[in-house]
Amino acid sequence: QIRTVVKPGDDAAVLRVDDEKAFTLTSDCNSIHCYLNPYHGGAGAVAEAIRNVVAMGSEPLCMVDCLNFGNPEKPEVFWQFKECVQGMSDLANRFQLPVTSGNVSFYNETEGVTVNPSPVVSVAGFMDLKDIRTMEFKNKGDKILIIGATRPEMDGSEYHKTIHGLVQGEAPLVNMEDEYASAQAILELIQNDENGQVTAVHDLSAGGLGVALAEMIIKGDMGASVDLSRVPGTEGLSVPEILFSESHARYLVTVTEEASDNVTSTLKEMNVPFAIIGTVGGDSLQIANTNISVAELENAYQGVIENFMA
Repeated sequence: QIRTVVKPGDDAAVLRVDDEKAFTLTSDCNSIHCYLNPYHGGAGAVAEAIRNVVAMGSEPLCMVDCLNFGNPEKPEVFWQFKECVQGMSDLANRFQLPVTSGNVSFYNETEGVTVNPSPVVSVAGFMDLKDIRTMEFKNKGDKILIIGATRPEMDGSEYHKTIHGLVQGEAPLVNMEDEYASAQAILELIQNDENGQVTAVHDLSAGGLGVALAEMIIKGDMGASVDLSRVPGTEGLSVPEILFSESHARYLVTVTEEASDNVTSTLKEMNVPFAIIGTVGGDSLQIANTNISVAELENAYQGVIENFMA
């Protein structure tokens, strides 16, 4: 406990090693994505865990896994296992990320019903303490950037499951090169930021852009104004698609207003999709002709159990 630098609730835990260095630790899995497409679901589990440590300002160091599947004597289950492991391996190899340990748990069934394939991935990172970034909005007037392209990848999303009761279609596809390029862009911005001008970083995963924005607002107790028409790759997409698509290789970043020109120049040089999509400030989220107060967002996010039991 005395080594904890960043408290629970951020993208990853940060544990102090000494006065200059720290480890980051995170665990991730999206079993719905793995059910719909085991290869890309497995790759996506590794990708999300990497994004979480990168968002904290950390270089990915190694990974471990806990692979949970049904009865491997069933051909379809063994195929799920094979595809998940292949996707995980390919993504890890792209980042030159060694798998230092792991375990496999088969025969996870109840009355013949198999669990969704669930490869849980933990990634450890190593970093300078000075490079720590957290997700919450910090300063009024900071510019909000999105890095990475948003695609019409709603199948397997929290939106489809929660709003429409759908678990079907094709999971979001992992592009290894896009994932690597976005991660390198984030690390470049953070590691060369001598004056604290990169003020917050958060990865996009379950719930997409809409949930990531809400989390940054809630933790920072500070609103924002966002223009969805500026989000890269979204020409022709609906508002729900832009807000709740779960495309990989994406991050939200805030920077001070005076740093925005330097940051955009760096991102152009690195040839990654990006855009300034909004500004931090106020007591509400202004987005898509809608105004939602910080208090409403916080109640929706943190008051679910209390409201359900009321």
